[in-house]
Amino acid sequence: MSLRPAYAQRFDALSRAIAQFEAVEGALPGIVDAGARRVFIEQIIDSEQRVTYFDLLRSRQLDWSSADPDDDGFDPLKAALLHHGAGNYDEAVWLTYLFVHFGRHRVAGWRYVKDVYGRLGQGGRWDWPAIAADTTLFRYWMHDNLDELQRPGSRGFSNHRKYESLNAWERTGTGEAVSSYVDWVLDGHSGHAERFAEAIALGPKPGFDHLYKSMTAVARFGRIAKFDYLNTLRKLDLLDVRPPHTYLVGATGPLYGARLLLEGGQGSMRGRDAQDRLEVFTASTGVESDVLEDAVCNWQKCPTSYVRFSG
Repeated sequence: MSLRPAYAQRFDALSRAIAQFEAVEGALPGIVDAGARRVFIEQIIDSEQRVTYFDLLRSRQLDWSSADPDDDGFDPLKAALLHHGAGNYDEAVWLTYLFVHFGRHRVAGWRYVKDVYGRLGQGGRWDWPAIAADTTLFRYWMHDNLDELQRPGSRGFSNHRKYESLNAWERTGTGEAVSSYVDWVLDGHSGHAERFAEAIALGPKPGFDHLYKSMTAVARFGRIAKFDYLNTLRKLDLLDVRPPHTYLVGATGPLYGARLLLEGGQGSMRGRDAQDRLEVFTASTGVESDVLEDAVCNWQKCPTSYVRFSG
């Protein structure tokens, strides 16, 4: 596939940066092949473009219909920006959590977020004041409406969340996930701003790591979800944190991609060691850690033939 013209300049800049890294640190075995190198750089560009999307979103004049779960145009990311702009910080962060927990289904779109947040159009919202006041009531509502939430037709969590459940009471279900999230936020804190205060005081990178580790208390929020949640808050300009490195310990696709890049096809490097090596790469090339983790994960799926991934 020929390189998209709009990205040619960035491609050249990344090519030079990677060559400079290799001149000091040695060749990267996974991209010695020219085709693999080209695809790897294109995946970095794609990952950067997904970050740029948030910049574009923040620059737009948004309509409040985007924050209405009864409207076909509802979008939790746009809703978060609208609420933040209106001074409703808790609601903005809560919507970000819902965006990560449910994700966007490739066919059904935001249906699960819309149905749960909008209480299936029954009146009211499971907004932050309601959910923070009574998670037990939320669980009962989920239980009573499970059949309707799972009605036939296009439905489901996003691909990264495909093993999640709408169950209200099981430890693997949405009821437990939401309850534990609210407990995490309100454990000795009045809301999200106070919950994040200590992390902000630590600085962007230590603050990210502090929150990432503390979110072990949130059910059904594993490595990917924690990483996505904190990075989405940053991209929406809701929280000034930044990943200090890739988070490869416990990873699957990103770790395989890192091993392939750093060692070649037979790589078996430990997650911590790969993480440290990629930290040197990010420092040298200027590629952000979240961008690199996303890129290596997508690149390893098809290392020598470019495939565009949507998320």
